[in-house]
Amino acid sequence: MTYDRREQVRLLNQDIIGEHDAILHYLTHAWTVAYQFGPQIEQIAKDEMRHLKWLAHTIVALQGVPDLSTPAVIPRASLEEALESDINAEKVAIAQYKEHIAAIADREVQDLLQRIVVDEEDHLRLFHGFRDRQHGKPWGQENSSESVNDAAGKLQLLVSIEYQQVIGYLFSSFIGIHRRSVGMDDEDRAIDEMKHLGWIGQQMANLGQSPLFGNAVSVHEESEMTQYLNVRKWASECQHQLLPLLDRIIQHERYQMQSIASDGWTVGKP
Repeated sequence: MTYDRREQVRLLNQDIIGEHDAILHYLTHAWTVAYQFGPQIEQIAKDEMRHLKWLAHTIVALQGVPDLSTPAVIPRASLEEALESDINAEKVAIAQYKEHIAAIADREVQDLLQRIVVDEEDHLRLFHGFRDRQHGKPWGQENSSESVNDAAGKLQLLVSIEYQQVIGYLFSSFIGIHRRSVGMDDEDRAIDEMKHLGWIGQQMANLGQSPLFGNAVSVHEESEMTQYLNVRKWASECQHQLLPLLDRIIQHERYQMQSIASDGWTVGKP
């Protein structure tokens, strides 16, 4: 079943309500019973804030009004209770988004919701990690110097690519004309690339290496996506712990490519 524009707005407002609820609960947990995971949970809440923004832009483009009514926040008495609540919230959100993807006909809106699902699925993985107390040594400490240098070289290439993407999207945002659109604009894309840059830079730091930002890199023969897929293939053979991070970035980059390709599209246009 597919829905008309009014029904699409109703479904997207359900998603906004869910994101708003998650933001308030995650921040409350980060500041209270789950404070030991506070910075990580605050970052997850910031992801949800961006989701809410993208959904609101899309609703306005569909000639609707975003529902920003304040949800009730239920206090949690313990860390375990809070994390179980957060895990369940992510599961509910993922299921709801997938239902809405199946129900909504506009391909660009479907792509946006699928892009959000990528984040929610990784949030679920992170909350499971918090619950299970998975705190080991940085993975680079257990590798030989030869493998560390190999990994650092591959990660440095990605750092250089991401930094160039950040600058490119910011420049486009600064000189471009802002307009109503589905989901992300160039500033959002720059923020995504900066997040990728931070994640990869942290992995280099775990190896005892310092990322270089001024390195120019040429990808004339191989696209950015191909570079990521090459690094993912290497990680699947040598560094399995990098796979969830790389998979999330790769899905982000795929959505970037899709959304840029459809940049002239207007929501609801036949």
